[in-house]
Amino acid sequence: MAVDVGVFLPMLHADGEGQAAEFAAAARRAEELGFESVWASGHLTGRAPMLDATVTLATAAAVTTRIRVGHGVLTLPVHQVASLAQQLASLQYLSRGRLLLGVDTGGSAWAQWRGGLADTPAWAAAGVPYEERDERTDRALEQLRSLLVGYPTRVGDTELSLRPRVGWPPFLIGGESAADLRRAVRHGGWFPNLASPAYLARMIPRCALAAESRDTTPGVSVAVPATLDATGTGERRAGPVDAVAHRYGIDAERAAATLVEGTPERAAEKLVEFARAGADRIVLSFSDTDWRTQYELAARAMESARAVLPVRRTATAGSQTSCGAGPRHARRRARDGTYAFTNLLGGDALPADLAEALEEGVREGLAGQDRVVRVHRAWVHEVDAHPGVFRAAGRTAVTEALAALAAERAGAAG
Repeated sequence: MAVDVGVFLPMLHADGEGQAAEFAAAARRAEELGFESVWASGHLTGRAPMLDATVTLATAAAVTTRIRVGHGVLTLPVHQVASLAQQLASLQYLSRGRLLLGVDTGGSAWAQWRGGLADTPAWAAAGVPYEERDERTDRALEQLRSLLVGYPTRVGDTELSLRPRVGWPPFLIGGESAADLRRAVRHGGWFPNLASPAYLARMIPRCALAAESRDTTPGVSVAVPATLDATGTGERRAGPVDAVAHRYGIDAERAAATLVEGTPERAAEKLVEFARAGADRIVLSFSDTDWRTQYELAARAMESARAVLPVRRTATAGSQTSCGAGPRHARRRARDGTYAFTNLLGGDALPADLAEALEEGVREGLAGQDRVVRVHRAWVHEVDAHPGVFRAAGRTAVTEALAALAAERAGAAG
């Protein structure tokens, strides 16, 4: 499907009682229903009780085998980088590489709906000036990029190397400012909150402008509220818009443009709108405490959208001890009739000689086809990694992706 769909794990009731088993059950059911990812949001204070997101996601990862687990989102400046890196590396290791890391500065729409900005106790408790959020975020992102893949990294006055090495998880950057968009391009993923399809279509080209390049835009994930029902009655449609507007402190027009609501068929239409506006991943959050029904209806919407949207395939390749790489065919990454290869990981995660070898393999796998390939993640074994292995990884990954795409198209035609 041309867009991945994820779901947030259930929200706690106001009293926080009696839901410990719900998170594990929800993660298992989300995997059974075919969702790409499950998500958790964690913060110190806010409008509702909240568990630590890393612990919650570790619970989800422990009871599943395939589904990805995502932070949605982590306010990076208020965390101590070394201990955070160890927690995230542990989650990435124990989940066998399924982590998705949404982060922001604490100044985006994510922070606004969570209950405030500079006056939140989290900043005071961390001893971090709110005015330093951008500088601290940039520094922490660079440190995390190196720490998670096991490179020696200076944190304060100490050089630190974490073991075991883990694959570098996708970084999805929240926020809508010019600085946020530059970060999103730098790290390969943008994760706006409460964004409508029209907003995405308007903002995605600005990512290229922020990067001063017409050929480079990040992958786009978007978190949106959802309220689904089997009948789609008028009463059900009127209420959710008002509820979303009140919950997030936005006007009714924006709430209606963002909300995924109604029957699965109606919700599927909205998913298609998001995909065609440029979303690669849509993450649904439900205020309804009946998460089982919401998940079931959302899965039906996902299947209906799948019948409309074109197929996108991913593939990975590499030896068990040497390397791994995940190229993905991307849309809107270059003008028609051109070839482009973008290594958004940077030299700290994928050195230039290995990146060049990977691109050689990608070109061989494409066999002259005009495609655009982006590297989402790669990891290097310091003992036996060499260009030949990365060339083979690029060739194999692209060949498998093209073969899978051809097979699915043939099946649809038949």
